[in-house]
Amino acid sequence: MSFGNLLGQILQQGMAQQGRQRLEHAAGAGGIGDLLGAVLGGQAGGRGAAAGGLADALGGLLGGASRAGGGAAATGGLGDLLGGMLGGGGRAGGNPLGDLLGGALGGVLSGALGGRGGASASRGQGNAGMAILATIAMAALKNWTDGKRAQAAFADKDSGFSAQELAAVSAPETEQLILRAMVSAAKADGQVSEDEIQRIIGKIDDDGVSADEKRFLIEALRQPLDMAGLIADVPNPVVAAEVYAASLLAIELDTPAEAAYLRQLGNGLGLDAATISRLHQITGAPQV
Repeated sequence: MSFGNLLGQILQQGMAQQGRQRLEHAAGAGGIGDLLGAVLGGQAGGRGAAAGGLADALGGLLGGASRAGGGAAATGGLGDLLGGMLGGGGRAGGNPLGDLLGGALGGVLSGALGGRGGASASRGQGNAGMAILATIAMAALKNWTDGKRAQAAFADKDSGFSAQELAAVSAPETEQLILRAMVSAAKADGQVSEDEIQRIIGKIDDDGVSADEKRFLIEALRQPLDMAGLIADVPNPVVAAEVYAASLLAIELDTPAEAAYLRQLGNGLGLDAATISRLHQITGAPQV
């Protein structure tokens, strides 16, 4: 099974009430949107030293938007699907890639694709959502607090991430891990009720999501919490930070049990206190 379409719908709808708000906070002015542009070479007028590394990993998720030629070369990918949906919402003095990314992120966050485009639209949302989560993770791990710092990370052809870590960013297994992380976080203060399960499933339409994938989600929501199993399947620190970030999008964080869950998750994933604090800052989630 491929979980890209299912994940795309969940990210768009929000598994928790705070999910969309936190995603919007991360992609707000001066936030992840600018960092993504910097990582993909948008702030410096070219990809330069980033070629073949992080730019390719995130560019692959964004449908080739970062390939040679910048934003203008994004035809046929996620750029065509989402670009311009905000009415040309580019930044003053911006560049084509920066405008493209702004449109892509905005399209996901605003739900502009709701009911349009079927499976390709859902997949686009899933890919853009994974790119956002990957950038949140990397920004927190490396303390990229602005676009210039992110761009500087590539000045010496070393982003600080291994080839294996970068490959994991866009791996299908990571999509499934992110989905499992969100389901696990939803159980932080107890089992998910049947009414809540039906509410979550009821928001998912059939475009691009198979009956088997829906059954997988229902069964995952009904199973007992297994944080240890989730943690055991996380392959590296980048995916660990993605899993934690995804958990912040799926948890209300208004009970002691939920705060305790996140503290245990962060410790189990081996994330240091500074990285965890930055993940909360980027998403606007309360510190625990």
